[in-house]
Parts: sequence; C-alpha cells; structure tokens
Amino acid sequence: MVKTEGIRLVDGIPMVPLETEVLFHHGKLLTGIACDEGGSVVKMDVRRAPWGKILGLPRGTDVHWADVRTIDVRELSAIRSRITYRLTMGDGWYEDAKGERHYFALQGHLKGIDLNRGCTVVALRAAVLLAVMGGVGLRCVCWLMSLLFHFEVSKSSLDRWVKDCAAQLPDAGGMAQRLHADKRITEANFDEIFGVGQRPKRCTLVLRDQYGRIFAAKEVEERTDETVKAFLTEVKGWGIEPEVFYVDGCEAYRNAIGAVFPKAKIQYDYFHVIQNIWKKLWKAVVARRKKIKASGESASTPAYAKRLLGLAQRIWEHRYLFLKRDDNMSDEERAELIALLEEDSTLKKVRGFAVAVWELFGSKDESEAREALRQLASRPEVRPRTVYQKAVTFLQSRFDDMITFIVNPAVRRNSLAETGIRCLRRLERGHDGFRGAAGLDCYLRIYQAVKYCGWKVHATASGLGLASEACPPPPALAPPTTATEPA
Repeated sequence: MVKTEGIRLVDGIPMVPLETEVLFHHGKLLTGIACDEGGSVVKMDVRRAPWGKILGLPRGTDVHWADVRTIDVRELSAIRSRITYRLTMGDGWYEDAKGERHYFALQGHLKGIDLNRGCTVVALRAAVLLAVMGGVGLRCVCWLMSLLFHFEVSKSSLDRWVKDCAAQLPDAGGMAQRLHADKRITEANFDEIFGVGQRPKRCTLVLRDQYGRIFAAKEVEERTDETVKAFLTEVKGWGIEPEVFYVDGCEAYRNAIGAVFPKAKIQYDYFHVIQNIWKKLWKAVVARRKKIKASGESASTPAYAKRLLGLAQRIWEHRYLFLKRDDNMSDEERAELIALLEEDSTLKKVRGFAVAVWELFGSKDESEAREALRQLASRPEVRPRTVYQKAVTFLQSRFDDMITFIVNPAVRRNSLAETGIRCLRRLERGHDGFRGAAGLDCYLRIYQAVKYCGWKVHATASGLGLASEACPPPPALAPPTTATEPA
C-alpha cells in the first residue's frame, strides 16, 4: 500500500506538491488549477502582485490596468500531460502627483516568465542547452522537447533563442577574460579544426588552457604567419599571456608565437612527434610485408612459398605490435612479436628504432636527450633516403621544442588540444556544419557558459555563475507588447 502521510487526498487521489521555478517566484499570483484535454492549466493573475511596493510608488498610489486579457505561457512538463500557465494581465499604469499617466512594463518583474516568447525561461534554457551541449541538430532538439517535455517549438524559433542567449553573454574576449579571472591561464594548447564542407584551407584556430577550457577560437581563411599572429595578438589584447604553448608541427604557429609572445616556451606535442615518426616506420613495415608476400608468390618451392606467405599473413594480423610499447602488451602479444622479429631482420630494425625513440624521450635531462639523438642518428639502418633517415631529420629539425618538457619539468609533454577539437567537432557535426564564424561564436560562448561558468537550466540551483544574467528575457516597451512568438 502506498503511504500518503503528509499528502492531501482529494477523492482518494494523493495530491503531490510540485514547485516549478515560476511558482517558486510567483506563488502568490496563483488563483487556481484546472485540467482539460490539453493538460494542466495553472491560473495566475498578475494584478495580485504588490505593484506599489515593486515599483516603489508613494503610499496610496493606485495601480490601474487597461486592456485586461489572458495569455498562455508554456512550461516544461515531466508528467504525462503538458503544463500551461494562464496569466491574467493587462497594461499597467499609475498617475503621479501631477496627474500624468505612466505605463510600466511587466516583463522585467516576472522572473522566470518570457511574455514575448510565450514560454518559461526554464523551457528556453533547456532547449538551448540541448541544442548546444546535446550534439544534435535543432530539428532533433525540437523533437526531443516535444517527446520528453510536451513542449512544442519550431526550428526557426530555437535558432533565434540560441542567438538571443548568446547575445546576452560577454563577447569572445569577455568570456576569455572571465575564465582568466576565475583561474589564471598560463598554458595554451594550440590546434585547429577544419570545418565540414568548407574550403580546404579554411579552418578555425583553437586555444585550450591547462584546465581543459577552450578560451579562444577564430576562423581564418588559411594558417599563415599573418593570420595566426593576428589571432594571438587579439588574445594578448585581452590580457592573457600564456607562458607555455603546446603545438603540432605547423611552422606558422611557431613563428607567430615567437613574434607575439617571445618569452613563451614551446612544447612540440609528443603525440604529434610520435605520430610523425610512426607513419614513417609504418611505411617500412608495409613495404617489407609486400616484399615478403611477393617473394612467396613467386617462390618455386611450395614449402618455402608457404612459409613466406604465412609470415606475410602474420605480419599483417599483428602489424600493430611493432609500434606498441612492451608495457602495454599481453604475454601472448609479446611472444608473437619476438617470434616475428626472429624471423625477419628488417622488422627487428623497425622495432629497435622505435624503442630507441621511446628511450630518447624518456631521458632525464637535456644532455642525455641530445646524446640519445646522436646515437639514434648513428644506427646502421639510418642511411640516406630511408625512412629512418627521414625520421632522424624530422627530430633534428625542431628538437629544442620537442624536449622542452625535459629541460623544464613543469612543462607537460602532451597537448590537451585534441580533446578541445573533438568538442568543437561534436558541436559542428550536430548542426551539419556552421554556416559562418558567427554561428560558431554563438555556440562556443554558450558552451563556455554552461561548461565552465555554471550556466544552468534552473535559476534556483546553486553555483549559477552566469545563469541569472546569461539569458534574461528582453525588456518590453511601454505600453508593453505581449504578442506570443509562434512555435
């Protein structure tokens, strides 16, 4: 049996108290609740508020109402039917001591209610949060809002809501300064994202700080010294001067950082360094396998052909082992790798070179790292026009940037930029690509507000950050207009 202690019963049905944000702020305006085929209707009368006190009017001043009417305000509903607030309101006015009539706007005093859009601010925020953080397109958000919350909204309306919410936030520089004031930005992870359906060289430059926060992004036509320098100069103008930059192999990044932040340290991201070398070594593995397979297919002795073709097949099946750390292998994988290396000396050279690269970046200090590079370059397989020679040349080209983390223990060897890029990619794919820099800017600033500044759906929640100011309803004119935006 269901316990109903403390719950009022009406005809044997327990009345469960529900408190929405609107009722939390305006419970005294409540005049009744009704149910019809459309769902639950909460009736409220705006005229019941103590307007004299709210407006700070002299004692005895009467507030009058013209054109009294009712409007419906849509609410999120997690119950089986929709919830609607039916507000009785009008154009409020009062006379001053001189007998002059003054109209006052209601919108600024009805917290949690958006008269212009005909919905609650909670519903608006929930839709915007789904659009930005959900990683799905606006049409899917509209469908989810209808299916989950009995709330109908059109794609065009939701698109306007996103833009309106972003307009209430600080601009890109203001958001970055807010993040910097909250937690000082001393490191910048630099990368780029190439937009879906954009011109091949157009991309968005992205900066992510040591806390994982995306604090700056800008679309450019091409990554050149000039465009990157202009972007970093803008960031510097915001009062943000990172002490360490983590970058990939783009020379434009290195040149621009040196020009704008000459004292900043540069760490060539270890992932990109290893990725570059592994691509070269992988070519050696593939070339060797092809050669073994071709030899097996042309061999005249069946047993020898079978042996070579079997070796080629095993190399392909276990190709990932040649560039996998020994610590990450199982006993079976380790045994298989040893067997493959014993059967072919070329594969043994590839594995030996990879191990030497790992040891190089495990050096304790700069002198040990440089000695390891010298020994790597003197290995017998490092001959002109080989993948090994190309790998050594690559290491020598920017070795100072690659070992910054060894010289300065406070510097990490890996960049955090890749996770930031994945974040932007989810935002972009959810909306089939942004049509321009303005769209990306809107979504990114709202993402920053939600992810880093505590922008939430419910204004009564704790730790709001920007929530109370992030998306206030637009002020109404006097006399106010109450036309509801079509869904």
